[in-house]
Amino acid sequence: MAASTPIGEPLPYLEITDEDYGQRAASEFTVEEVRSGTLILRGPCPRCRASLEIPVVSTIVHRRSFGRHWRRVDRPQAADQVEPMMCTCEDDHSNRPDGRYGCGAYWTVIIPARPS
Repeated sequence: MAASTPIGEPLPYLEITDEDYGQRAASEFTVEEVRSGTLILRGPCPRCRASLEIPVVSTIVHRRSFGRHWRRVDRPQAADQVEPMMCTCEDDHSNRPDGRYGCGAYWTVIIPARPS
């Protein structure tokens, strides 16, 4: 892990992961199904502790190119889903490259399959 930052100072931007990040997110994040096929994961970033809301979408809507018909396509949920995540906070982190956001932390969580 990176050296500690004095209390009250934001962590510098650093693209980093740690096995603990996914475990902490799994235990601290809440999951809300806002509509069929769309979850919102909410919780603190495991690195910088900023509040995050991360959408996870399993339904995609396609428009047919030759008409005005829309078709809904669901991603199969027969198995647990490994979801890559990253900090998306807007907090100030020194050394963050232009056009980027977050503190640089990334991790994965496993979203258990939902019964059909």
